[in-house]
Amino acid sequence: METLVNLNRETRELLSLPARQAEALFQSYTMDHQLVLISNTPNPRQKETLYELVPDCTELIQSSVTEDVLQVLDLHLGTGLSSVMISCLSADQFEEIMDIVLWRDGKLDEEALDVWLFELINIELEELSDFLYQIDVTVLAEMLRGRIEIAGQFRAMQIEAGLIDPTSELITYAEDRIRDICVAVWEADEELFIRLLHEIFDLNEADPLNEQQRMIQLQSEREVRVEERDQLAGIQVTEEQLREKVDLSQLDLQDDDSSTE
Repeated sequence: METLVNLNRETRELLSLPARQAEALFQSYTMDHQLVLISNTPNPRQKETLYELVPDCTELIQSSVTEDVLQVLDLHLGTGLSSVMISCLSADQFEEIMDIVLWRDGKLDEEALDVWLFELINIELEELSDFLYQIDVTVLAEMLRGRIEIAGQFRAMQIEAGLIDPTSELITYAEDRIRDICVAVWEADEELFIRLLHEIFDLNEADPLNEQQRMIQLQSEREVRVEERDQLAGIQVTEEQLREKVDLSQLDLQDDDSSTE
């Protein structure tokens, strides 16, 4: 088994090479070895550089542990630059990350919601369409719930009749950012937008829950998912340990290039 010293030396030598040589060498490794080097690298910016040595690193990202991906995403959250990596996530990875970053002390973190919605808006339209098809629309619905209102008593009929689109005068948004994400969903797929509205306004439920009941249900479902993932992974890293390594409470919303100088 490779020692940490050897892995550290290998990573330093790899990153010291000219770009083309580094790319060729890193791409010659098996994916397992690439993942070992990424996980062994404590510096998030160096992790990011390793991912960038592969032209299409989607498979590499989707094979990575959540801790590694979150450390890289955290570098650029709030700048729009994380959107590229987010679009590469698998549905399971996105759900797991949302379970981690959107909750604080049993409640949805409004600041985190704003940041992640901003990143979603900045995903290229074609990539956003593919990404939205993969993820559970209920995850996005919870991110938007309470931030969209539709006027009138017959919104279900209006939605089904196709009278509602993101630019409709009947829709009121909490902020322009929410309208932008709805427009992006609509442009990606109109039917997906309709499904999203159904989830946001509980139109599929005969007896919708009130806000307190919904939050209790969401928290309970999240706890079940977290426990299942921990058991499946052999509890390699707890959520609290992950928060310690990825400082989600201190998001650096601007990319400070000075740290690399």
